[in-house]
Amino acid sequence: MRPNGKKRKEAEMFKSLIFAAATALQQDAVPYALIAYGVVAILLVVFFAMGYCKAPPDKAFIISGLRKRVLIGKAGFRIPFFERLDQVTLELIQVDVKTKQKVPNKDFINVNVDAVVNIKISKDPEKLALAATHFLNASPSYINEKATEVLEGNMREIVGEMTTKEMVLNRKQFAESVQKNASPDLEKMGLEIVSFNVQNFTDDDHAIENLGIDNIATISK
Repeated sequence: MRPNGKKRKEAEMFKSLIFAAATALQQDAVPYALIAYGVVAILLVVFFAMGYCKAPPDKAFIISGLRKRVLIGKAGFRIPFFERLDQVTLELIQVDVKTKQKVPNKDFINVNVDAVVNIKISKDPEKLALAATHFLNASPSYINEKATEVLEGNMREIVGEMTTKEMVLNRKQFAESVQKNASPDLEKMGLEIVSFNVQNFTDDDHAIENLGIDNIATISK
């Protein structure tokens, strides 16, 4: 019986040693586990912070890479390192359109025109896609410059098609004609005209001024 009792004691002692060692290892492993969990938590927070994005109402956030999507006035998430974030401004842009040189109208009167046009990039998906090819991450001043070139060219064309009297007495018609003429060119860049206001017509021969004097005289009669 003694040998069996001795073996039982040795087995119990061995079990106790194993249990004590395991307990010690577990106690030493706790700090490392906490550090590992902490690092993972920090990485997750950084990953989320890098990927989270919220677009204001006057900007379109275009996420491309694994899957293309557009955010306007709402939040979203991009996968860092695999997707990129670009912007297109949707704010209203005021364009001062002036004929840099005098333009002969239908009466062969050299006329200068000064107008103010408000434009913006359209939210329509197809037009927004066009705007992204031309104005991705572009500043409003750059968009203004490109729109000015288009508007000035079309305004000069309409000036040549109208008489002095038509232009002066019906500014609304002149503005609508320029807007109708310029819209297709602007739409190709994803732009749309919000408003078009003619500020002034002038000429060096005072024909426009004399036309006003004649009208006053006619009204007085």
